[in-house]
Amino acid sequence: MENPVRLITKEFLSLNGIIFLNFCNIAVFFQFHHYLLNDLHRSPQESGLLIGLFALTGLFIRPLISPLLHPGNAKKWIFLSSIGIILSLLLYQPAHGFWSMTLVRIIHGGVYVVMGTAMMAKIVGSIPSGKSSQAFGIISVITLLPYAVIPPILEPLIKIFGGFIAVLKLTALLMVLVFPLLLLVKGARPEKDPPSSAKITKRDLIDNMKDPKICSLLAISLLLYVAFTPVFYFLKGYGYEIGISNPGWFFTLSTFTEIAVRLFGGPFLDKISKPRFLAFSLSGLVIAYLILANTSGTVLFYALGLFFGLCWGVAMPLLSGLLFDSSIVRLRALNTNLGVEMFQGGLFLGPMIGGWILAAWDYRALYYFCGALILLSLSLIPLLSRKGA
Repeated sequence: MENPVRLITKEFLSLNGIIFLNFCNIAVFFQFHHYLLNDLHRSPQESGLLIGLFALTGLFIRPLISPLLHPGNAKKWIFLSSIGIILSLLLYQPAHGFWSMTLVRIIHGGVYVVMGTAMMAKIVGSIPSGKSSQAFGIISVITLLPYAVIPPILEPLIKIFGGFIAVLKLTALLMVLVFPLLLLVKGARPEKDPPSSAKITKRDLIDNMKDPKICSLLAISLLLYVAFTPVFYFLKGYGYEIGISNPGWFFTLSTFTEIAVRLFGGPFLDKISKPRFLAFSLSGLVIAYLILANTSGTVLFYALGLFFGLCWGVAMPLLSGLLFDSSIVRLRALNTNLGVEMFQGGLFLGPMIGGWILAAWDYRALYYFCGALILLSLSLIPLLSRKGA
């Protein structure tokens, strides 16, 4: 059966609700670096490693499970991994030492990546051909909402509920909402599932990874997310250093800008030259990082939030759309999950490298480094301009 013509369906909306809850697991850790440094007295290098371990686990697990998860069995794994996430969030309370926290981060990262992989496998089957940028624009809006809402309210929540761990418990309670939403998601339908449900062979995997366009898109995604995560995890410390009272509002501004771009620009992004507009947005990010490394005023700091949001809002859904469009139908779910694998890679490498740079130099050097990564990603754009991009 061909993919459905309609994009907005009850199942698509329910799955997006679950995606929102799943991404709250990342957004709530905006204060994690501060918690590790000030409550657990970990060094900057240890803190960077503990932050990155969450994603490192996913880097190992996602490639192993992506070929095994498809729309037909995804619902079961969404249910099981949701239970695992709830239990993982509760494990942070007794984890005070480096090794106990290491174990918790690995467990949490493992169940999170199962959840995310199953979600992507399930939702890709509901995306009609020709509406990829619009669909991924909506999905990315849902993933962004936690970043818009949670960072600026974390500090008040921590004060109200008595600490960062209490907020993690509140997040665990929020995850219970996954189960009623999952009731609206259809289970396995072997006779009706789209071609993306078919088992992927070793030959498919080899041919897929030999495609220079696919490899280039994955490399650009990795560079983009490695540059993104030092802004998310270390911006609070940088903001305080340059005299910004509540740096969390930077992400509120950038996120709502991204949401506006993706909601109103999604249909337009399906009609233009995606490689060309990707190049424009990446060029804007290079400029944004250079300015961020040299800013000192409150107005410019928050204005950069808007500019980053504009560039991220164009680049991220374009990358997802290009990856979807460049894949054969049977490999769309796999390649979408490989794209998320690059996000996981950024979540690991960004904080780890960022911790090293901050220990040796300063925030300015960190954001110059991020700008250099985006400049490197621009050199790969010509590989995407072949027919069909």
